[in-house]
Amino acid sequence: MEDFGTLNIYHLSDEDMEKAIALMEKVFTIEQGIPRDYLPVKNDIQKSWGIRKNNRLLALAIAWWDGEIWHWGRYAVDPDYRGKGIGRQLAGHSIKALFEEDAEEIHIEARDITVNLLSKMGARIVGESFDFYGRVTPMRLSAKDFKS
Repeated sequence: MEDFGTLNIYHLSDEDMEKAIALMEKVFTIEQGIPRDYLPVKNDIQKSWGIRKNNRLLALAIAWWDGEIWHWGRYAVDPDYRGKGIGRQLAGHSIKALFEEDAEEIHIEARDITVNLLSKMGARIVGESFDFYGRVTPMRLSAKDFKS
């Protein structure tokens, strides 16, 4: 059995973008039916994190600034590596990094499984769920409420 206790979480570089798009296509386009055009974050100010093993990108999370608030999303874990805790570690690390870099609050539009994870980290639901190629729930997480 593989050990996923301690993972190397790193900032994605421009060189990682091809692998990031491939992982997003696998998770968002193939599994969830989200068109490929929605995948790359089009905001200029963004940060991204990944977990890699043997040069394979296993998970990623992207945050972007829309001019008013940070958004956290494009959160994906390769289906072959789910259930091993790597997604939880990546979510905690990336959100903590945003707060350490002076974000006061982040906005998230989360799928049901991510709602549960983020609720345990202190996020709150701020609106009705809506359909975006499946159910999505708007959430907010403030630095003061964050539990890593």
